[in-house]
Amino acid sequence: MSLRRIRVHAPRCLFTRRGSCIIFIIFIWLLFYHLPAPPSTQNNTRADRPPPEHRVEDTPRFIYRSPFRNNPDVQYEKQLSNALEKIEKAVLAQSQENNISEDRIWQIAKNEKHRGDDSIMFEGKNKEWEYTLVTDKKAIEFMANELSAIPEIAIIYKSYPHNVLRADLLRYLLLWYHGGFYADIDVFPARTIKTCPALEPFFSPTPDKNTQDTYPDVSLVVGIEVDEPYASPQFMRDWHWTRSYGLIQYTMYAPRRFSPLLRETIVRVLAHTRQYNSEHVGFFPSLAYDEKTILGVTGPDIFTDAILETLSSSLPLTHPFIQQSVDADADIGDLISPVTGEVQKRVTWAPFHRLRDPVCIQAGEAVPNKSMGGLCVLPISIWGNGQRHSQAGGFNHPKACVNHRFGRTWKKGWWEYIFG
Repeated sequence: MSLRRIRVHAPRCLFTRRGSCIIFIIFIWLLFYHLPAPPSTQNNTRADRPPPEHRVEDTPRFIYRSPFRNNPDVQYEKQLSNALEKIEKAVLAQSQENNISEDRIWQIAKNEKHRGDDSIMFEGKNKEWEYTLVTDKKAIEFMANELSAIPEIAIIYKSYPHNVLRADLLRYLLLWYHGGFYADIDVFPARTIKTCPALEPFFSPTPDKNTQDTYPDVSLVVGIEVDEPYASPQFMRDWHWTRSYGLIQYTMYAPRRFSPLLRETIVRVLAHTRQYNSEHVGFFPSLAYDEKTILGVTGPDIFTDAILETLSSSLPLTHPFIQQSVDADADIGDLISPVTGEVQKRVTWAPFHRLRDPVCIQAGEAVPNKSMGGLCVLPISIWGNGQRHSQAGGFNHPKACVNHRFGRTWKKGWWEYIFG
């Protein structure tokens, strides 16, 4: 009898080695970049780390063009702007008051428990100011009551998958509608608001609230957060920047209600959100909003762009800011139109590069029938101190008025949380 060879077939593996590797990589990617944010840590605990190597280019960049402005829905934005202006006129006509804002501090948190020592200190050091913490519940009430004429605002606000998106939109809305002083809850008061030297024109001598002419004709005061126009692409990647300049929106002051600069910011936030959502529909909307998108849809990028472009469309072509911008671009060519070959006269970042003193543009400097409301820009060390770039001074800089702890809790992923 012949023996037949018996073959034993091992069960086929469900995954090949290559497939297993791919699945493992996807798992790690999801683990570190797309899980909910890690627990909060004490702010600024890593500020002692050396900054990335300061790599620079020979050519500065004073203008960036957001991809959201390549094909904007101009008609939709105009409708929103008109609707917001209608609210402004109705409120001011009903109250029969000027647009000077009251002394009120605004902060945003999910609820009272999310406030820390910095927030409590900020309220305590500015006792002459009314204080309001806007929680999720109060935010919805504000939109349902004061902004009911534009229901899309509340719809978009509720649709955001991350708290930071809601907080960005909400701060613009609050200061546009009410005016006042906004600060993130991780902002520490190095000085009281009214003893900040850079803000003296708004508080000294004490003006009569009923006399509008005693105030500077300015609707918004902002600070500089990033000022590195010579930064190389690698340096920008090291800092997680999408551009090498930008204005602060974690601290803002609106001396007047209904700032046209904030109105334009709100319009763009709503329009960019609508555009982005239409192009990124999926089962997991939170995955669509990465750090770069947040900065461009609701964060400092869109805020900076809205202000620079409002100035560009409102100021006369002979204004010093436009002349400085054109002169700074002479050897670069970023302002040359690819279609006409002519220089596009507009305001870029050039007038705000290496500011040493506050610079203000009065509302009356705009061309007739153009409204921009007036703007003051503060040097970086006043509100943006404590950073390791842009020649910012330390927290103890003599002109520092607030210290931002830069906890970056919304940007911090699990990889940074675990490994630093």
